[in-house]
Amino acid sequence: MARKNAPKESRPLRITHAYGISLQWSKLPPRTRLTPETAMDLRAEGFTMVLAKTGWGKSRQVSLLRYADRLAPHEN
Repeated sequence: MARKNAPKESRPLRITHAYGISLQWSKLPPRTRLTPETAMDLRAEGFTMVLAKTGWGKSRQVSLLRYADRLAPHEN
């Protein structure tokens, strides 16, 4: 029987590098996922952006500030 994968929307992105105070990209441990907890921990350590894998050979930069903003409820 074929293995069923979860839809991509439900899986957190895998992050490989983080950018922070040192003004350079730092490699993260393998299999680190971009979850709200991980984002808050990285922000507390002074990182501002992460490099996230979006597919085979594809990646994009994600701002941790905007990621946290998107998760927080807005008071308007």
